[in-house]
Amino acid sequence: MEYYSHKNPDKLLYDHLLEVYHYAMEANVELKNWEKEALQIICLCHDFGKFTTFFQSHLSGVSSKHSQHGFLSAIFGVFCWMQKKGLCLQQMNPPASLDEVISLLIYACILHHHGDVKDISKNLPEKFKGDFKADINLVQKIDDAYVQIEDLRCNAEDIKPLLEKIGLGNEFEKFLAQQRGFIEDILRYLKRIEYGIRLIGMIPQAFKDGTELYFAQQKLYSLLIWADKMSAANYKLLFPCYASSDRLIVARDKVIKPTQDKNLQRIRQSVFEAVLSNIEKNKEKDIFSITTPTGTGKTLAGVFAALKLKEILKKSGRIIYALPFTSIIDQNYHVVENLFEAIEDFEKNRDRYLLKHHHLTDVEFKGKEGALKEITDEITVFEKVASECFIENWTSGFVVTTFVQLLETLISNRNRMLKKFHTFYDSVLLLDEIQAIDVELLPLVEEVLRKLTQLFRCKIILMTATKPLIFEDACELAGFCDYSIFNRTKLMYHHSDLKVAEFVDFFLQEVYEDEKSFLIVANTINQSHQIYNGIKNNLKNKEVIYLSASLVPKDRKDIIKKIEKMLESGAKPIVVSTQVIEAGVDIDFDCVVRDIAPIDSIIQCAGRCNRHNEKSQGSVLVVNMKDESGITFAKRVYGNTAIEISRGLLLKHLEVEEKDYGMLIDNYFRMIKENKSFKKSEEFLKAIRLLKFDSILEKEELTISRFSLIQQRGGYVSVIIRSNEEIEDAYQRYIDSFSIKDYYERREIYLKLKNILFEYTISVPIKYAQIFDEEKGILSLPPTSCQRYYSPKTGFVYDPNDHIIFA
Repeated sequence: MEYYSHKNPDKLLYDHLLEVYHYAMEANVELKNWEKEALQIICLCHDFGKFTTFFQSHLSGVSSKHSQHGFLSAIFGVFCWMQKKGLCLQQMNPPASLDEVISLLIYACILHHHGDVKDISKNLPEKFKGDFKADINLVQKIDDAYVQIEDLRCNAEDIKPLLEKIGLGNEFEKFLAQQRGFIEDILRYLKRIEYGIRLIGMIPQAFKDGTELYFAQQKLYSLLIWADKMSAANYKLLFPCYASSDRLIVARDKVIKPTQDKNLQRIRQSVFEAVLSNIEKNKEKDIFSITTPTGTGKTLAGVFAALKLKEILKKSGRIIYALPFTSIIDQNYHVVENLFEAIEDFEKNRDRYLLKHHHLTDVEFKGKEGALKEITDEITVFEKVASECFIENWTSGFVVTTFVQLLETLISNRNRMLKKFHTFYDSVLLLDEIQAIDVELLPLVEEVLRKLTQLFRCKIILMTATKPLIFEDACELAGFCDYSIFNRTKLMYHHSDLKVAEFVDFFLQEVYEDEKSFLIVANTINQSHQIYNGIKNNLKNKEVIYLSASLVPKDRKDIIKKIEKMLESGAKPIVVSTQVIEAGVDIDFDCVVRDIAPIDSIIQCAGRCNRHNEKSQGSVLVVNMKDESGITFAKRVYGNTAIEISRGLLLKHLEVEEKDYGMLIDNYFRMIKENKSFKKSEEFLKAIRLLKFDSILEKEELTISRFSLIQQRGGYVSVIIRSNEEIEDAYQRYIDSFSIKDYYERREIYLKLKNILFEYTISVPIKYAQIFDEEKGILSLPPTSCQRYYSPKTGFVYDPNDHIIFA
């Protein structure tokens, strides 16, 4: 009898097991001896349960509860490991030995390889002594496993020769010889190990702490699921291409944005030279920083520092360039792309050299060899599903991505994210504007990134204009964080409380000048709408432009392009926006007005004023706006602590020139550190150390599965705005695809359409749901309702009394 692992394409189970093992071992990850041994067992046993006739019938379309293979495979994996290491089921005293703890890792990796990682206690008995008591689902899995083992016994003569070829024939024979009850004994054995780690905190000396144990499990799990998915899809391994810094340096001058300010040119060059010089002198350190004001060329300095460090240390991994927002990614990706075009074979292997990855990335991967493909002018263009696989696996020498992709891979239980966990090995991480991360999460982020440098041989370079409360011991490469080199702007605080109507009057009477361009940044959407309408109604002949997340991304981009062209032509518009404009938009206004916010956010906003130092000193005015009930808009968004600290500092310094911004920022972060609670970080770190992935025993505890960089606002839903023919056609094609039975065909259609769908999707409060259509679980605003509820100039039409803060 032939045993298959997958249908479409047909793949023999024996071949699949070996291929997964070889793929995992060929990944660019250095493994300790015990990791190699454990990975071999994990890979060769992960689909053992597919040898049952139940699963083979499932491939032919006949499924049953006995066709599930994960649990049986996990038990067999633990059994093989115990046989290999001579481990017995007799009661032990904590701490468990390294080999015993590895038993638990093997069980967890195999058990969860087709889904997200679950809390292991859900698949272990309640206790390791006395009567066997367990969750009803686990009891059912055990009963099913005994039925599956009996089925294996009936076909042992066909199966054993296959397992002998991979060195597991004897283990298979002993496994089938076990008496009923041995599964319960194995689970009790695993429970003892879990008890020692979880409740006593005792781990083998091979791990310094529970975080190292977490990294070990995630590494093994990542290698398994990555190799498994590549083999199952029948893809050949595709390796990254790496660029030489010497080759790219010739293209540097072409990508530097020109400026008329000779002093700025000199500063950029001195920063660049200092960074490259210091990276060579301090190459043995793990964590570096480039801390200079906005506009001093940090991006190029950081890119070349990463390239140089990788070459000096002969690092075999990637450069991973992470930024806080997708809007910044596109801009900075193009800077790097322009450099890489100096590489001779870049166009033929574009994505193997340089890859952009976030949820709106075009799903197209170009690079020779590897998978299902078509050849166009000697360039390999992979099909959408294959492209998605290579993109999500970071199959590139230089990856530009988001903090979400980076940190929600490092701190995660999600299968889809964790398949690239192992790709961090021996890499250089370039982190841009890390202060954008919630202050409460910074101790967590710092701990995890430090472990990455220690356990995965990573190097980290931070780039920021406002040095945050993280990695205070980082080696500074720029040599200075001296705001005195610039005096482009002056920060002024108008401390009197203003309601929106009062602010509009104040702006028109005391701030507005016809010959200047203005950017006004509000904190909530309805606040911004009120300001926009108030100014527009009073300045009939002035170009007043609106920007916020109530506009679909497509309209936002069009508006930003319009603003850029107006400013470049010398026009003087007034732009009313929310925080969506704070980062990633390279535009330059004469004056900026900002409703009060945290100091670092205000300084970010100041970077949109006199950005290129080509005008007289620009003004950045901070005001304090309240709603009709007297509540400060800023506190609805940022909470009380950050705003009160910021307000207190601004009251002490009603006027601050850019040369003194550093003082303001340092004081702000010092006070935040003294006043902010870091309980959230402490709870997530505890979850990591105890391998608590998604426990339901304590509903309020923060487990690994609950980690997210993006604060989930309750009561919001995603809605597709069907406002023109482009999105209407894509929407209808997407809905029609649900009738297609073949998953890969459906997925291919979705991947072709997803960017259009996202370009017309916004988040709105769920209370507006009654005005949307729902089809296949997808909410949309139909064309007949768009005229009433959506404007391409101002976005979704809200009730003016709503305090919408989704900016």
